[in-house]
Parts: sequence; C-alpha cells; structure tokens
Amino acid sequence: MKNYLIGASLLAGSLSAPAFAEGFYLSIGGTQQFVQEVEGDTTISSTKYDLESDIDSSLGYDIEFGKKIENWRLGLSYTHTSPKQANVTASTGGVGATASISPKPTYDVDSIMLNVYRDFPKEGKLSPYVGVGLGSTSIEMQTYTTTIAGTDVAVTDDGRSLFSWDVKAGVTYDLSERADLYGEFSYGSTGSFDEDGINYDGIKSAQLGAGVKFKF
Repeated sequence: MKNYLIGASLLAGSLSAPAFAEGFYLSIGGTQQFVQEVEGDTTISSTKYDLESDIDSSLGYDIEFGKKIENWRLGLSYTHTSPKQANVTASTGGVGATASISPKPTYDVDSIMLNVYRDFPKEGKLSPYVGVGLGSTSIEMQTYTTTIAGTDVAVTDDGRSLFSWDVKAGVTYDLSERADLYGEFSYGSTGSFDEDGINYDGIKSAQLGAGVKFKF
C-alpha cells in the first residue's frame, strides 16, 4: 500500500508539473515611440508662462514575461526609450514670449507595467489581441537650461517614478509551435510632475512595437 501511494504521488507530480509550466512566454521586441507635444508652465517674477515642447520620436526596446491562461494573458513588461526634446515655446496671456533650450535634453524613460491581454480566435495563423497595462514609469532628464523672456531656468533632474497606464492592440503570427511574431500599437500616459520650478503635464505617447514571442 505504501509503495502504491508513493507511485501515485510521483505520477500526479509528473502530470501536474508540466501542466503548470505550460503557457509561459517571453517576448522581446523593438519599439518606435511618438511623444505628443509636452505642455507645462512656470512662473518668473510673478508672471506665469505656458510652455510647449516638441519631442523627437525615438527607438527603444521591450521585454515581457508572462503566462497565457485560456484566452487571456498576464504579463510583466520592461520598456526603455530615450526621446529628445526638440524645442520649447512660451506664451503669457496668449502673447508669445522668447524661449530656447540648451542643450536639447534627452529623456531616459523606463517603464515597468503589469499587462492583461485578451486573445481573440485565430484566423489562419493570425490572432488579434487587445490589452491594458498599469505600472510605473521612471523619467530622468539630461541637465539643461531653459531661457524664457531673457531669464535662465536651470533644470537639474534626479529623476522620478510616475504612475502610468496604456492600452494596446495587436496581432500575433503563428511562426512555429514555440514562437510567434507580433506587432502592436499602444497609447499611454504618465502622471504629471514638476522639476526646478517647471510644472509638466503628463507625458502622452503612441508607440509601435514588433518582435518575437517565445512559448514554453
């Protein structure tokens, strides 16, 4: 009887362990980020200036580890991009003011997101999906100086972590039993923040991504 129980336990373990291990995946891909115009404001000598900045598009990468459960996926992702601020414009009371930046700062942007996906039925080798993510984005700007109406505002940034969210839609292509190709579009935003007297609205961006998903 004892030998039977030991054998049954080993058999149950051999059946349950692989079942638990199934469904895990690791995706690795590249991204192209398009940041919307960044808005903010600052006050100099009791005068409030509204600021707007264009941000150059930037390349980045994304890594995600997750598990598929029937038609759902739960994943933890890390994304890095380094967009660069192209310019700054200023106005007060609707009237333009002179403004410039030097040097044009690069932003180090690192996001860690918890994502939930819904996979739809396959059409041939293609499977569309939608998803939503919540997490934290760390933003650190290169030291730079903004000159507004002849007054210099030095920005020395130690970085900060901000609440962030995104929504996404994409499609996977069944490459093999153990690998898929994927392409997706996402749109998201961070929370607002301030640094050295300049108040920044949340940074909103759209992102294109593509890569390979390895299934275990």
